[in-house]
Amino acid sequence: MEKLYVNEIRPNGDVSTVGLFYSQAEAENIVAQLRGNPDRADCRYEIIEAVRHVLTVKNSRQSQAAAKE
Repeated sequence: MEKLYVNEIRPNGDVSTVGLFYSQAEAENIVAQLRGNPDRADCRYEIIEAVRHVLTVKNSRQSQAAAKE
């Protein structure tokens, strides 16, 4: 089973996870709905695999910890 995160990227660079979805079609459907919302017209969206997202966050934290040492 696929596990995909949809991330919203705001114009100021803030990123928030919209949700976890279990198919590409489901993720694309929510992105289409979000793009149709005038309040979010200036946001970008990305669909990424859940595993990659977790590894990216983990690697980022490890890099930050190593930089502090």
